[in-house]
Amino acid sequence: MDLKKHQELMNKIKYLRAGLLLALILLNSACDFTPRIHQQILIAQTYITNQEYTKAVKQYHEILEEIPPQDIRIKIYYQLGELYAISLGEYRKGIHYYEKIRELTNDPIWLVKTQERVGEIAYTYIKDYKKSEDIYKELISFRPKLNNYDLYEYRYVSTLVNQNKFIEAEKNLIPLQNSPNHKFHTDAFYLYGQLYFHNKDWQKSVSYLREYIKREKRRDKIVKAKFLMGNAYETMERLKLAYNIYYSILGEYPNTKVIQQRLKSVYERRISRRR
Repeated sequence: MDLKKHQELMNKIKYLRAGLLLALILLNSACDFTPRIHQQILIAQTYITNQEYTKAVKQYHEILEEIPPQDIRIKIYYQLGELYAISLGEYRKGIHYYEKIRELTNDPIWLVKTQERVGEIAYTYIKDYKKSEDIYKELISFRPKLNNYDLYEYRYVSTLVNQNKFIEAEKNLIPLQNSPNHKFHTDAFYLYGQLYFHNKDWQKSVSYLREYIKREKRRDKIVKAKFLMGNAYETMERLKLAYNIYYSILGEYPNTKVIQQRLKSVYERRISRRR
């Protein structure tokens, strides 16, 4: 398993554990269970503990058929969102149950909690940038600002870049780049590089990526930026620079085969030029 896939798996496991623990705490905190519903919820929790997620889902649906009190339904919907999206990998079904909570309550705590979950799934797992754009736009509008405001702001701009909404993205990148204390100040340079790459302004893209690489500390992020820079140089027919950059990340880029193919292609084009 390559480094990127391993990291994604570890993040998913961490996210799952945190989510299920939170959901169980929320369910256990309810004080108005009937004895029957209480017993049914304990059964569902046992299924989760034993990693029998499909049985847990079935159990929660059976509880909902009895039309429990609203606060119990909210917590069960949240748990179903966790189970479908994270445990079973049915991301959109998970989103469906998170969003059903918004039909039952206007409590800001629940609104933020569910929007965070939907945003994470849409942005990280299913790459639904339109949906995550809407989610993060709402999260950065909360006042007072939420604790993870910088993350939400960065992801909002990133969704604009990934949809190639050039004018909106460029406008919203300015405060990130001009705020050295912003947690994602450095990442703004990469987003600029990505944005100009999408719009075929290769030289501007390279300039921002170079500035990003100067500031970034994480090697995996630097490798990702160098790969994009190599693409830009290759497109500009600056083949020697492209070859050198690809070669510098050989063995570090997650997909070694892709780098080998790029090196071969650039080499053959350089040889062809000499003939």
